[in-house]
Amino acid sequence: MTCAEAEKLVVPYIKDELSPMELEDFIDHINHCPACREELEIHYMVDVGLKKLDEADGTYDIVGDLKRKLAESSAVINRYFVLQIVRCAVTTLMGMALIVEILLQIRIWHQTGFLFF
Repeated sequence: MTCAEAEKLVVPYIKDELSPMELEDFIDHINHCPACREELEIHYMVDVGLKKLDEADGTYDIVGDLKRKLAESSAVINRYFVLQIVRCAVTTLMGMALIVEILLQIRIWHQTGFLFF
């Protein structure tokens, strides 16, 4: 991912509008590019800072919030990766079960004389 592409994804990232694939590329780029990470921090501070001013709770740990959001994004990427592996495994097992079922049915038909080979 280039810096220009990452800069376009900063606002959608803050608003949680990225797909898991986009999120993975974006987080990888942010972790390796100090300029884009600084750009993200600036946008995040402005966006979240303005929202926090409207709240009356008085907590302004914006940098900590960003770190938590980045850690949460990494967890989302990991969960997505695990779910993709589970999906592939289940699909493979379903295909194998279907083949076994067909072979068993052919065996039953052969034993009952329904098939003549």
